Amino acid sequence: MIRFRFAAALAVAAATAIVGLPAPAHADEVPVVTYARSDYNANMGILLVSITSPSDVTSVRAHIRDYNTRAEVAVEENFYLQSGTKRDGTWRSSAITIDKLGYYRVDMEVTDAAGHHVTQVDAGDLDYSVVTFFENVTLNRTAVTYENRTVTLRGWLKGRWPGSGEIRPLARFPMSVTSDFSWNPVTTRADGSFVGTATISYENEMAWADYTYDNDHLHYGSSRSGETAITINKRPMRLTIAADRARILQGESVTVSGQLTWRTPEGWMPVPGANVGVATTDAEGRYTATVSPYQTGPIGVGYSMHDDFVSDATASTNITVLQPAAFTDFSAVRENATTVALSGQMEFNGGRSPGTAPLKVQFSQTGEDGTWSTPATIEADGSYRFAAAIFKRAAGYWRVVYPGTSTSFQSATSPAIYVG
Repeated sequence: MIRFRFAAALAVAAATAIVGLPAPAHADEVPVVTYARSDYNANMGILLVSITSPSDVTSVRAHIRDYNTRAEVAVEENFYLQSGTKRDGTWRSSAITIDKLGYYRVDMEVTDAAGHHVTQVDAGDLDYSVVTFFENVTLNRTAVTYENRTVTLRGWLKGRWPGSGEIRPLARFPMSVTSDFSWNPVTTRADGSFVGTATISYENEMAWADYTYDNDHLHYGSSRSGETAITINKRPMRLTIAADRARILQGESVTVSGQLTWRTPEGWMPVPGANVGVATTDAEGRYTATVSPYQTGPIGVGYSMHDDFVSDATASTNITVLQPAAFTDFSAVRENATTVALSGQMEFNGGRSPGTAPLKVQFSQTGEDGTWSTPATIEADGSYRFAAAIFKRAAGYWRVVYPGTSTSFQSATSPAIYVG
């Protein structure tokens, strides 16, 4: 709808310029130029003209005029239908030759098969400018390091002239070698070549060459080279940790220590004054800390400089923390000549408790170490109470042992009770 209104308005203005008609024509009975402009994608000296017409267009002519003086600088009538139809299509001119670069007004003449001849004043513009572009741009590297954070770009800045399409190097042109966070101005040499550096600050920052339109070079369009992502070979950082023991009871402490270093051109060097989470490193990059872990698991340390040029460092060591276990009640009595009755209760008061508590019922005639046998195994109930009747005629000592677990609960042994 927008295009129709614009075309209709132009047609009304153009109706007075119709030549050789037997009677006045209506606006919708004559050709209308909807736009005329340079071919931005190929050659700025080629004109693209969009025309709608009630009958087939038979001839197209363009008058190129200086905007200030209105003087005619070129006439072009060699057009062919590039796309669409002769009643609604885009017409393409041959390359237009003008003495000077500039921005020119375009007046159009269009004739159709019905004999309508329309002159449309100020139908569009010819941007007779040089298209600039970069050629053979290379980088000395695509990865930087902590010590060297720059990349060097080399290449050529060239221009494609309108009309002739001739390509020439652009000598002594100001341009820049650029990254996402740096801008380094350079000037092309006499052959259009350039060399410049860009400073990289962050991982995957882009680097490219850039020419921006400036008032000292009128009618030379802006351009930029392709962008290249720059990676960072991070400086390695190393953190160690060791504990003075790997197994403790809940409430006990463990001492951890280690060192923070990073690899420099001189070798692995200490990193002093770094907070690794449990302590701060000394002048040699070493640290020591005493901690009381609540439960089994890793004790970790870590450090980050928050610098894309330095790797983070972490280290951990696993500490087994055994939760307390104890017998709060135990009794052993003889029920009859062949049976001994045992009962009691356990508790786990460290804040954690096992799902089940398997128990060993042990007997010794003397109660001395190395003489205990295990005539039965039982399991405590959900409240960790237990009871059992054991067949035994001999007199001796009885006890119950909770073996604990390797990573969570300490072992416990009830008092030994003599049963005659």
